[in-house]
Amino acid sequence: MTLFKQLAIILSIFSIIVMSIVFIINFESANNSLQNRLYEDAKNTASSLSLSLNTAKGDISLISTMINANFDSGNYKKISLISIDKSIIYQRVSEIKPADVPEWFLKFVKIDTPTATANVMSNWNQVGTLYVQSNSAYAYSELYKIVKNLFISLSILTLMVMIVLNLIIMKILKPLKKLQHQAEAIMRNEFIVQDELPYTTELRDVINAMNNMVTKVKSMFEYSKEILKHQKELEYVDGLTKLKNRRYFIDKLPEYLKVDASFADGVAILIAINGVTFANEKFGRKHINRLFKELANILNIHSKEYDHTLLARINATEFIIILPLLKKQRALEFTKSLKEATDLLFEEFNLDLDTTYLSFGIYEYNHKQTTAEFLASCDNALMQAKLSKDNIFLDTTNNNLDISRESWKQILTYALQKDKIDVISWRVIDSKDLKIEHFLFSLHLKCEKEEYSYGQFMAQANHIAFSNKIYSKVINKILTTPNRQFSNSSYALRLSKEYLEDLQTYDELKNMLELYAISLRFNLIFEIPDLFVHRNLEQMKKYAQLFRKYDIDIGIYEFICEGNDYQYLETIKPLYIKGDSSYFIKKDIKALSALRLITDTLEIKLIATGVVDKNMLKSLQQRGIYIVQGSVVELLD
Repeated sequence: MTLFKQLAIILSIFSIIVMSIVFIINFESANNSLQNRLYEDAKNTASSLSLSLNTAKGDISLISTMINANFDSGNYKKISLISIDKSIIYQRVSEIKPADVPEWFLKFVKIDTPTATANVMSNWNQVGTLYVQSNSAYAYSELYKIVKNLFISLSILTLMVMIVLNLIIMKILKPLKKLQHQAEAIMRNEFIVQDELPYTTELRDVINAMNNMVTKVKSMFEYSKEILKHQKELEYVDGLTKLKNRRYFIDKLPEYLKVDASFADGVAILIAINGVTFANEKFGRKHINRLFKELANILNIHSKEYDHTLLARINATEFIIILPLLKKQRALEFTKSLKEATDLLFEEFNLDLDTTYLSFGIYEYNHKQTTAEFLASCDNALMQAKLSKDNIFLDTTNNNLDISRESWKQILTYALQKDKIDVISWRVIDSKDLKIEHFLFSLHLKCEKEEYSYGQFMAQANHIAFSNKIYSKVINKILTTPNRQFSNSSYALRLSKEYLEDLQTYDELKNMLELYAISLRFNLIFEIPDLFVHRNLEQMKKYAQLFRKYDIDIGIYEFICEGNDYQYLETIKPLYIKGDSSYFIKKDIKALSALRLITDTLEIKLIATGVVDKNMLKSLQQRGIYIVQGSVVELLD
């Protein structure tokens, strides 16, 4: 119960008690006043009537006339004239009429009607004693009217007092309400500072303390973001050309080679400058540094003609361009155009193309290769290019896919029609206490004769625009026919960047969640790629609002701190962040500490993926990363 309610109840009870006491006192006073008035009326009547009866000198007819006249003109229960020997000379008694009041009032309220007496004389002889008793019915009616008016008046007054007291309490507790909102915001990892301070000393001190704490935490958060931003520039940006460097290239390359890569294949062009040492000696380092900057500018301009391109300077004399989906013929045309532009640049810098020139090694890759295979093949293509006459070489030896595009289309069409895509789950473990953090859904395709893992079919599905249909089918299946073993556990499903960018996806998810989310027996987590989150923040906010409406958590995967602003983590508030194990192991300790400060402040967990052995796990644990995903999980049983 809130403090406002407690104070309101206490003060309301106090007001009711006070008004009840006032009511009782006023009631008793009115009751006593009425009884005294009845007695005084009876006494005055007895005195005045006895004087009148003294003149009757015992005449019974005259006595009866006088008594009748007084009895009929007043509210009396009984008027009696009793002789000295106790016999009744004359008596009038009113008919018993019930008082015009409720029965409960008669039951709980007692009014005594006193009897007044006076002696009646005839000359000097006493005729008898006159007894006068007032009628209580009249007293009950009068007292009931008083009580009724008193109750109405005090009820209105009590209500008004309670309203005024509540308004006063609300005014006094208004700063406390703001303090509560501030505390709730802190629990949601939001930083709110109260500018308006209350007059109440104690509350003002508390709010000042809260503001001070929030300001410090916010400053630490902002400082950590600046450190991460600065470290990212140091780690990921080449100081001379301002292109991405080798570190960024190595962290980014898995996005092109992963099992569910958006593009199944493409070309990588490794470019090397030959004769740099001779040029430096002849023209000086400053001249050649300007050449590198202009060369980087040309590479950047040409590569921007294609979507999803990766351009980086990987060492002092080599650059690499990855062009997804580009075929060998188009790659050769692109490379020749690039060579023409760079030859002109070298001539502008007065370089001899026989001694200082570029070599272009073109390698046609596919998503199934490992990073080591990819780099070795690129190096081989560049070596062959340096040996060729035109300094250009295209290597296609490792780009043979087992199944053709048309065959994949037939397989996936059959799988969708016959509902042959199932979900299996893998454990994500907290290695500190060996508890299951959550399960990760993975897709499995079963045909009549063959079975295909997620890594075997998803990249091809992306390539032939089938992935969105697959995700829609799988999500609907998870929501409508969940396995009983999922109950009371947390399960995560990765959603691809292409699926989330599709204009129909939001409405499709919204309709499915409206129909089925309420009956879910397990905690569902949707994992979103980091690249989509920071490049489509407004769209991501809509997804986040939709998911939280149905108590669905959000996770971020493929995290490499690519964005310049980490405010999106505070905005989206994911449950966890997943990054490749090599990213966490190789990351500068200062930058990792800054990242940990941000995630700890926002209560975001860090999870390392692709952990294959205990040595890698030990390296992660030394850096404070305990939640892991990968084949090492099987070694921890």
